[in-house]
Amino acid sequence: MLASISILILSASAPNLNLAELPPPQALAQLLWERSPDLQQARAKVAAVRADAVRAQLLPNPGLDISMNTIPVGPTNPADLQSPMANVPNYAVALSTLIELGKRGPRQEATTQAALAAALDALDQLRQRYHDLQDHLGVIASAEVRIDTLRQLAEDASHLSAIQKARMEKGDAAALDADRALLEEDTFRSNLSEAEESLITELRACSVLAGATCEPFGDSGRAAAFLERVVVVSPGTIEQRPDVKSLEATAASARAQLTLADRTVIPDPTLRVGYVRDQFVVSGNQNNSLFVGLTLPLPVFNRGQADAQSAVVAAHSAEVARDQLVAQAQRELQRIEEQARSLEARRVLLKDHAVPLARDVVKRLDSAVQRGGAGFQDLLLARRSLGELLINANELDLTSWRLGVARERATGQGVPLPEDFVSEQR
Repeated sequence: MLASISILILSASAPNLNLAELPPPQALAQLLWERSPDLQQARAKVAAVRADAVRAQLLPNPGLDISMNTIPVGPTNPADLQSPMANVPNYAVALSTLIELGKRGPRQEATTQAALAAALDALDQLRQRYHDLQDHLGVIASAEVRIDTLRQLAEDASHLSAIQKARMEKGDAAALDADRALLEEDTFRSNLSEAEESLITELRACSVLAGATCEPFGDSGRAAAFLERVVVVSPGTIEQRPDVKSLEATAASARAQLTLADRTVIPDPTLRVGYVRDQFVVSGNQNNSLFVGLTLPLPVFNRGQADAQSAVVAAHSAEVARDQLVAQAQRELQRIEEQARSLEARRVLLKDHAVPLARDVVKRLDSAVQRGGAGFQDLLLARRSLGELLINANELDLTSWRLGVARERATGQGVPLPEDFVSEQR
């Protein structure tokens, strides 16, 4: 209930995330760490597991035993004893404490590694949310570039439609050409409206993920520059990913649990030390005395065999999952690199050759149509080809951005630790 209230308060006071002035990576990670609802649950789990680790470092609480003994019932011995309740009972005060043999070390190691695994799981959730947000930002930037492209194409189509209408009224162009120009304008404007709706949807998804109101770049130049980033990947970073390290910590915790289970057969004695105040001195009892006792459990039935079996399976599963995760990430990274090389070749061909050529063709045909030296249908086809090339170039930019995000996700790079995470682990 309290968590739900906190989330509602955070949503009500959500700040703005201006993409035109995007904060540095650490500040962005800090924003997610503080405001993402999923991460709040992860932080609570980390705190709970860390509490177990702290408890494992503490000694067992001693017990205090206070008793009143030899309370007389019926006739006393001797029979003429005066005030039996005042002269017969004795009073005992004892302290007892459990002495663990060979178990504190493995338990501390198991809980410490479990706390580390929980912290790494929370960090991996932050890493996933950070890359999800980067993916959304790339889609938003691409949408803004696409909107600007479609808006320019729609304006050009509107200008051409007006020219064809004027020529038709003068009898210099057929009505069919004017209708085609108007249809081309309507098509671009429909595509523009669809792109604007997609941008609104993506901004809303970004706001939900970030816990802050995402505001667009507001300029296609800034949006395009945002997509032109270069990701440098250092070798050997997959093994340092939080989810990989978490599985290693989980396996270490399970091995410590196995050691703890194997040592269940060692009985943990409970030592008792006490004082007795005996009033029945007439019978020859000591007025003041001490006593020492030792209780030993007998591991006859539960010798830790169930816990040992569970720990063996947990350790093996974590080790296998860790190896499979690293191998999968290596294969994924290889596929990403292959796709990136192919994509870059297509981008160079499209941006450096096809798009400039299409622009030049449209420009020359537009001039020729206005002079009556070329068919209007040829111009429409050229404009449609230019629009398709520009949209394809935009999609390739977005795909390249997403491949960069996927590369960082596979290698575990690109997410700085938030300050709160560092302080919470101390």
